[in-house]
Amino acid sequence: MNKPCSIYLADDHQIVIDGLKLLIGGESSMKVVGSAADGETAREEILIKRPDIALVDLMMPRLDGMQLITTLRKVATGTKFVVLSMDDSQRSMRDAMSYGASGYLLKNAGKTELMKCLMLVLQDEIYFPNLRNGKELLNQSLFTPKEVEIIRLVLQNRTSADIAEELSLSPHTVTVHRKNIARKTNTKTPLALQQFLTENSIDL
Repeated sequence: MNKPCSIYLADDHQIVIDGLKLLIGGESSMKVVGSAADGETAREEILIKRPDIALVDLMMPRLDGMQLITTLRKVATGTKFVVLSMDDSQRSMRDAMSYGASGYLLKNAGKTELMKCLMLVLQDEIYFPNLRNGKELLNQSLFTPKEVEIIRLVLQNRTSADIAEELSLSPHTVTVHRKNIARKTNTKTPLALQQFLTENSIDL
């Protein structure tokens, strides 16, 4: 018998935790292995339990959902993250994707949509309701047009001064763009940036 998929729940509303446990508990292929009401506790327990999927509330005390994903995605590499939120805005979904979430689930979703999301994420797919294909969206919306120009030059190992001159920008503006790129990709070097683009099938 295959081992059940392990699920971790992080939400500061107990009624949400209880509801998710009830929905997931009826599935023999899935098992809730832990839960937390704040981001810091969730971070500590996810590092220990290493669940297959962590369902993470966007807004939590001590560490919010985006910060939690950012701090864990490079160290808890076997865990995929799905954001839970009442915010159905395109911007929030795109931000979640840029921070490394594999899915985005609205809190008013029913069991059918919950299971669809979890199964797709387990299959290395991306689930973001009301948006185009995840990989296509990631390619198109993660970076601004100016960031794309800068990334191409960064990958040529050009310095910030060179990039500023090439694109007729101030050195400060280039520095700000590079910091935003580093934040979105969680990378610090051109090599790591190239690896991020390759791993996420982003063709600039």
